[in-house]
Amino acid sequence: MKRKDNGKLLLGIPEEKKDIAFGAGKGFFLSVLIAWLFYQDIRGMLWAPACIFFLCKKEKKEGMERRKEKLGRQFAEFLGFLEEALAAGYSLERAVFEAGKGMKASYGEDYFGELLSAMQRKMSVGGTVEEAFTEFAERSGCEEAKDFAEVLYIAKRTGGAVRQVVTNTEGILSRKQETIRQIRGTLHSRLYENSLMKCMPFAMLLYLQVGMPGFLSGLYHNLLGNVLMTVLLLCYMGLCIAMDTISRVTV
Repeated sequence: MKRKDNGKLLLGIPEEKKDIAFGAGKGFFLSVLIAWLFYQDIRGMLWAPACIFFLCKKEKKEGMERRKEKLGRQFAEFLGFLEEALAAGYSLERAVFEAGKGMKASYGEDYFGELLSAMQRKMSVGGTVEEAFTEFAERSGCEEAKDFAEVLYIAKRTGGAVRQVVTNTEGILSRKQETIRQIRGTLHSRLYENSLMKCMPFAMLLYLQVGMPGFLSGLYHNLLGNVLMTVLLLCYMGLCIAMDTISRVTV
């Protein structure tokens, strides 16, 4: 995993590059469809820069959200292992290492595993457990980890019940993840319908061009037709953005 100059881990840089490449490919393919179906003119490829930019940005953002959501799930699972280790009588410091074994057995050396290894190395060279969790939260960008690190810092400094903090936080995060799963399950059919609706204008134009050649000929290769197609295309893009915004889940 690549690092910044200040030593902080970057959130999924290889995956982010893949998302950008995938978005660029989708944008280019979309611009080809637009040039063919909406204009029947190579000059329709003028939409290519806008399509590529928009879809690269969209894929990058959605990829980042997926990775952050995955980190949230993994952190909740990590706290579950941590709670089990504390219940077995380990100190918090030792419990971190025991919980790490469970996470690495489940996920291997993925991004979360590397963050966890960095946290354990800090503790091995004398760093406190609360400092290690704070650094973990900063590197990961995981909101759940940030909240836990703040509460843990207060608990350690005031002599609070650390195990109770871990138990309460794990329960809250588990309920949050369950709520997200339920919402996504409820919206799954709607998201599928949205995807179909986005494809419909292209499918209809393709059907008309293949099934009834010449039916739309009056809309191509003339100024009025080009203006009309451009207006329709802009309306379609606006509706796509609106559908994506409405269907976005934030908990």
